[in-house]
Amino acid sequence: MTVLKPKKIMMFNQPNKIIFQLFFIVGLMLLFSSCDGRPSDVLNKSKMTKVLVDMHKTDAYMSQTYYNYNNNPQKDFYYNYILKKYGITKAQFDSSLVWYTKNPREFSEIYDDVIAQLTTFRRDIRRGKYHDIDTLELAKVKVNIWNKRIKYVLTKDSARTHLDFDVPNQNFMYQDTYILKFLCRIAPEDSCKKQRIVFRINYTNGKIDRIYKTAYHDSLLRRYTFRLPAIRKLKIKSISGQLLASSAYKGKLNATIDSISLMRSFNPVFQDSLRKIVQKADPKNFKELKTVPVPNKQTSSPTEKIRNGKMLKTQ
Repeated sequence: MTVLKPKKIMMFNQPNKIIFQLFFIVGLMLLFSSCDGRPSDVLNKSKMTKVLVDMHKTDAYMSQTYYNYNNNPQKDFYYNYILKKYGITKAQFDSSLVWYTKNPREFSEIYDDVIAQLTTFRRDIRRGKYHDIDTLELAKVKVNIWNKRIKYVLTKDSARTHLDFDVPNQNFMYQDTYILKFLCRIAPEDSCKKQRIVFRINYTNGKIDRIYKTAYHDSLLRRYTFRLPAIRKLKIKSISGQLLASSAYKGKLNATIDSISLMRSFNPVFQDSLRKIVQKADPKNFKELKTVPVPNKQTSSPTEKIRNGKMLKTQ
């Protein structure tokens, strides 16, 4: 009697097996390419990182070169060049930025890489990798010319509604750089409208260079830094501004300004030659400047009050 053995059933013949393998590989590729849910028109993390690194480098250069770089047309020129360098359009970059801000985990990974690259770049600069160390820059002196209190607390009982300051000429000169720094916190309960911070260089002929920034009522402690170079060949009258000002006040203040400093950065070696340049360019307004002593330490200043638009000082 013959016993029949069951035969193995072949699921795929050779051609079908090859087709199945191809579909499987393509499926894996599609799965891994879209595992982060990124649309096809959004820049990948690598390219987005490169674009952001170049933009941050541009911002750093512009802030050091132009005192009002946010409104400088050169900024758009540099940004467009970066986009062209990576072969992308502004619309594509904007849509990518919107998508990544809505996906903070991916955006955080990008910025971890951005910060790492910028940190390495800064370290290389300090080591002189890209250029020789500027000995003239090293020779500059920084002096704190702030002569008022370093902290103000504004409440509903405050005598003032805004904080003005004016530092008279202390041998200020063309090519100086003035750096204003402070901490500021404004609570949502503060009733002032359109609050702002203003920083100015005032020249004797009436011209003014200024920068300003909007302040926000959100209880966040912010550190503000303003750099304002004296780029005009004119005699400087004073450095002034408003640590806090507003367009309207409705009776309730809740703001704190702290750790105020106003640094003058200059090269003492060139003061005489710069003075001659200013005298030649602006002989009508130029007069020899008398030296005004700069306080070395912060001392308790007189109580300051504003009455009828004038500042009064009482001991």
